[in-house]
Amino acid sequence: MDRGVLHKGIFLLLIIALAGSGAGKTLFARSFVEMGYQDFTVDGPNQSACTTAKFLLPADVNAESPAAYPILSLAVDFGPVARGAADVNAFLNGEKIAQIAVKDFRCNGALCWERIALPKEKLNLLGENSIDACLETTDSVAKAVLKGESMIGLYNTADFSGGNAFAASAQKESLVIGEKTKITLSLHNRGSAAAFAEIRHARPVASDKNVFFVVEGDTHAETFVKAGETASISYIIKPRVAGKIRMPPPIVYYKNEFGEEEQQFGNVIELDIREPERKIEAFIVKQKEANTAGTKIDLLLAVKNVGRDALYDLAADLKLPAELLLLQQPEIWIPEIEPQATVYIPFSVSSGKAGKFQVNCTVTYTDANITETKCENSFVEFNEGSISPIIYIGAIMLIIGVGAYAYIMRGGEKKPGEEAAK
Repeated sequence: MDRGVLHKGIFLLLIIALAGSGAGKTLFARSFVEMGYQDFTVDGPNQSACTTAKFLLPADVNAESPAAYPILSLAVDFGPVARGAADVNAFLNGEKIAQIAVKDFRCNGALCWERIALPKEKLNLLGENSIDACLETTDSVAKAVLKGESMIGLYNTADFSGGNAFAASAQKESLVIGEKTKITLSLHNRGSAAAFAEIRHARPVASDKNVFFVVEGDTHAETFVKAGETASISYIIKPRVAGKIRMPPPIVYYKNEFGEEEQQFGNVIELDIREPERKIEAFIVKQKEANTAGTKIDLLLAVKNVGRDALYDLAADLKLPAELLLLQQPEIWIPEIEPQATVYIPFSVSSGKAGKFQVNCTVTYTDANITETKCENSFVEFNEGSISPIIYIGAIMLIIGVGAYAYIMRGGEKKPGEEAAK
């Protein structure tokens, strides 16, 4: 068997095992039938009636423990169809704890279920409690039956409720175009059981790419959140236009202790984006005014932010005449310039001919509103090459050497008359 396939299979089994272990544990559960109550029916359009079920919490389970979550499960059969308008109101010890519409029930076959977390502060942990369920029918849902399968239970369960349990936050909420900010979605499990959760936004963040775009990180995660732990994802966005930006609402999906899929929304982030004060000065700094043709002149392109806002994502472009040669392409991307700061970009030019040449540049803001700033005019000069004194000395020495050699050679020759005289 291919080792990669084997590893994938093991990973899949591990995820399934983790997901299964995330289901809440039942500490106690008692159906209405087990407590001596039968089905309760409201039959006929626009009718309303209530029934009461009394119960005691078990003595052998510590209901006071923060790990024990009391949950009321209402099973209702709606007819003739389970859609339209109808309400079920629930009361715990005389205080209303829920009003549930038909659409809020999860229907599975003939039964539709709704889970209601019972507030512990309203429970009598040591004595008798009562649940009142009031069913209201309408013209569209003319019959409702509270089933004996309804139950009271104590469970270990994942709990993502509470103001800050599922929260979205921005590192900066007020920024200028091009400035980055980190978005974080954090999910805290304050319950007593683990859960496998999917964290994302209610709609894809990419759908807002005309307003901003994601430059780093993930906007979606599937993670196993243990009891008492926090899972989070972070990503960085960069706005492209000014105005108010409402991020898509964050949402988490997970399964409860009954194997039903739950979803929960987090808070919505609003960002305030404004246009920066664009004030850029660009100029050429010369370390040498002139040089000999064929040599180089080192220069600096200086880009200064004279405004009161940081500027982001600028691009510099050198404008050189055909007579000038750029010896090495400089880094022309400027990710950020703080107010009153200057960025220096080094470069070198050369020319094979003498002359005075203009060096220009432009600095471009690369956000949705493209604007340019031009450099102040600047010139470099290359002169004709002059003969070095060393060359002159070498030439003189060469002439002297040639003359000396000629003299010696002439002295060594015999004249025809001299040989005859001897």
